[in-house]
Amino acid sequence: MTQLAVIADDLTGANDTAVQFAKRNISNCVRINFDQPKLAHEMADVVVIDTNSRDINAIEAYQKVKQTCEKLQDSGIVHIYKKIDSTLRGNLGAEIEAAASVFLPTVVIIAPAFPGNQRITIGGCHFLDGVPIALTEMAHAPKSPINESQIIDILREQTDVLIGLISLETVKQGVAQIALAIRQCLKRDEKWIVFDAAEDKHLGYIVEAAKAYKQLLWVGSAGLAEYLPSIYQWKASKRAVGIQTSGPILIVAGSVSKTTQTQIQEVLTHTKINLIKLNAAGLLENQSEEIKRCAKSVNSLLKKGSDVLLASATLDADVKQAIEAGIKYKLAGSEVSEYTAHALGEVAKTVVGSHLAGVILTGGDTAIHVCKALGAEGIEILEEVAMGIPLGRLVGGSCSGLQVITKAGAFGGSNSFIQAMDAIRKVKEHEDIKESM
Repeated sequence: MTQLAVIADDLTGANDTAVQFAKRNISNCVRINFDQPKLAHEMADVVVIDTNSRDINAIEAYQKVKQTCEKLQDSGIVHIYKKIDSTLRGNLGAEIEAAASVFLPTVVIIAPAFPGNQRITIGGCHFLDGVPIALTEMAHAPKSPINESQIIDILREQTDVLIGLISLETVKQGVAQIALAIRQCLKRDEKWIVFDAAEDKHLGYIVEAAKAYKQLLWVGSAGLAEYLPSIYQWKASKRAVGIQTSGPILIVAGSVSKTTQTQIQEVLTHTKINLIKLNAAGLLENQSEEIKRCAKSVNSLLKKGSDVLLASATLDADVKQAIEAGIKYKLAGSEVSEYTAHALGEVAKTVVGSHLAGVILTGGDTAIHVCKALGAEGIEILEEVAMGIPLGRLVGGSCSGLQVITKAGAFGGSNSFIQAMDAIRKVKEHEDIKESM
């Protein structure tokens, strides 16, 4: 029986939230295409639904999330976690309002900080690596660029509800003071409350202080989700982890973030992986020919047992070329990004039958396009490779059971791809876990 539903706006975010439960031996499944009748037969304690709504307009995002919430409510789900991006991209206000309109919570707990991944909130201002988020590369994202660092101001762009803020000074004082501050916010009719957090333990304090409210809506990144298992009485009977497997590995890197570029250079330097680069100008000029060219090269290498990295951008020059190609064909950056993600998915679809050990996908758009191209219905998340980087296996489709690692473009250290490759090749078989959570 499903005890908690997580609603995420992109696939990598869905997966890095699901892994917070998987690493505590709590069963989970990430659903790519939400099917209400199947929910009645869902065996996982936690079901994570990707609405794929981060980069659409606010009205559409509201409707998508509202419809999903109504289906969940009809299915008897009462505990909801609204997953939002730890860099604040997407339709935050609209999607939170949609969920709240269905479940009518007494209080909405909003804490997007993920201190372990260098995302913190101080004075309501959100920081990435110590820099206000609107002053980082997120301001130049092809889709959903960030132009504001104050969380409340971002929320107010899409909602008129009263919003409170609980400061870092209060959060540092612990559970009792946070609980008092929540009550004070509610007296002012501030049902939506944004929380500062600069250390992982602060998120634990917030969860402990808020859990007394029976009707609440949790809103946060994977960071806050990590502390939810402590308030639910789950029992874990089995720990499902990946199975060691042989064969080549395919990395599909569609993110243009600096972080991903660094990771690409590191894996190219320290492994024998082969690089196949998708050419943006060639793609926009003749989509089918560029897909065919990449697919031929990728499959030729995989059939020889060689690892392959299929990437859309390895350097800033590639990003610049893509922008210039978009201008030439009168396409916005978001449209070029969508063309690229679609093409990467189409290339990945051709590898069926290559006897892969696993695939590594970076960038939410890339991940969803590849998984849909392979016909996957979902992903069972098994374990955490590194902070916020989960390993799972595909459920359904032409590659059902294939190990998959997903990573948000801006997540991870320089060696994340190398860690991911090692994880696919070195993980152990299932082991039973008898103790309770």
